[in-house]
Amino acid sequence: QVAEAVAQPLLGTRRVTLVAGGSGAVGVSRLPGEVLDVVTRLPQAIETLTGVSITQVGTLGTLGDT
Repeated sequence: QVAEAVAQPLLGTRRVTLVAGGSGAVGVSRLPGEVLDVVTRLPQAIETLTGVSITQVGTLGTLGDT
């Protein structure tokens, strides 16, 4: 679900401009790796910003629960 949310804004994209730097893959072939990188960093970013570990989210219930 997190990967889908991160990739969602790319679905309507008609044009992507990539700036190559360093070594390795360039162009559109980098896009999946960039999305994966964001998803991988997201848990720590959420914890840093909120003080809540996403490993605890499952125990808190869903947004629709009262």
